[in-house]
Amino acid sequence: MDTRSDTRLDTRLDARLDYMDHASYLAFRALGHHPTLHYTWVYDRAVDLDALRRLSDRLHQGRFARVVEAAPGWGGRPRWVRPDAPVPIEVEPAMRPRSQIEQWSVEVSRRPIDPGEGPPWRFGVLRLDDGGSAVAIVVSHTVTDGVGVLLGLREAVEGLDLGLAYPRRGERARSRLSHWREVIGSLPEKVRALRAVVRQMRAERSLPHRASTAALPVATPVAEFTAPDPPVRDGAARVVTFVSEASWDACAERLGGTSNVLASALAARLGLHLGRVQRNGTVNLTIPVSVREGDDDLRGNALSSVVVTLDPAEVTHDLRPARAAMKAALSARDANQLPLLAALPLVPFVPVWLLRRLERFALGADVNAVGCSNLGRVTGPVELIDGRPCQYAWGQFNEPGRPTAELARMGGQGFLGVTFSGGRVVINAVAFRPGADNSDEALLAIVHDVIAEFGLGPPLPW
Repeated sequence: MDTRSDTRLDTRLDARLDYMDHASYLAFRALGHHPTLHYTWVYDRAVDLDALRRLSDRLHQGRFARVVEAAPGWGGRPRWVRPDAPVPIEVEPAMRPRSQIEQWSVEVSRRPIDPGEGPPWRFGVLRLDDGGSAVAIVVSHTVTDGVGVLLGLREAVEGLDLGLAYPRRGERARSRLSHWREVIGSLPEKVRALRAVVRQMRAERSLPHRASTAALPVATPVAEFTAPDPPVRDGAARVVTFVSEASWDACAERLGGTSNVLASALAARLGLHLGRVQRNGTVNLTIPVSVREGDDDLRGNALSSVVVTLDPAEVTHDLRPARAAMKAALSARDANQLPLLAALPLVPFVPVWLLRRLERFALGADVNAVGCSNLGRVTGPVELIDGRPCQYAWGQFNEPGRPTAELARMGGQGFLGVTFSGGRVVINAVAFRPGADNSDEALLAIVHDVIAEFGLGPPLPW
């Protein structure tokens, strides 16, 4: 493997957080939890710990190795700084059976990760009792998004030096005077943002009101949820299962779709099984879209999103309408994102207490939607993190630490993601249904039912 150093970025980088990253950090401070990106590698052999230590050293020089230093006063821009301490590799002392890989990996994701105080990521290694191994790396979503995780891993494996020179915490102390100069200097941008938001609000009020059956959650009664005492944190079910990539591709072709469309179709069926449907029987999917402008784009969250409405009754036999709906949503994305993009410069003025009061808005207006994400193909350098290929690997989106009572207030949760690796499609799902069986076993049964509805064949073993 070529480990030659290749510096690609100027060290004189702007350490200020992008507005979207600032919003992510504010949400973490307001709510006490935040999303993480979580990748797991599985092996039929022992991993090379020395190679993983070299990988860890390189990760400490890359885009993961940063935390947030707050602005010295109200209205300012926080900065990226170096973590105060290195992130260790946590090697589990006891071996486990292969059937417990996912359980262990979720345990790693639930260990503290803090984009402000650190650590910004976790790195775990597990020995299996059959001679195999597993590796888990979990990264704060404030620090980077899914594309950024894959970029950071590839750069570390290949030995690419980004030339990052984030200061240490407190190294570039900013006086109150310089802080207020920055705030005052940004006022024209803030005024333009406020005017754009006001124009958007007036335009929306001037539109004739039309009732939309697709926008109304279905009025399905659920059992009353009583928050436990003490409160249970992170009460959502999480599961991982596998199908062959050959059967996946054949299904997408048979139904007139693509791989991405098929993933959305599975998410729509999952939404149906979870009761996350609209009054007209459709399911709204929230799908992230990367807007990263190249490998040198150091934003943590270079993301946009689209909402796609699918009919779960038709996707099991025809994906062409779903394909058209996704194409239309992507075509309209730029126009639909304008209000959000216009408002982002106002983020430094949003107090934490207001985010707490606007919890439902901060976590998504359509609380009945289902998240759906293609977490990429683990190939090339990313499958070689210890110098040799893994059997397979996958990505997950988690939000550890979210209280069960909060999930219930939000009307529950539903998410489905797919990763492609080692000739298999790794399907991961997260769900919470107020008043229902929220065990991992119950969710796995639902996901297996969804797989069977598409004729994807029996799930593959671990």
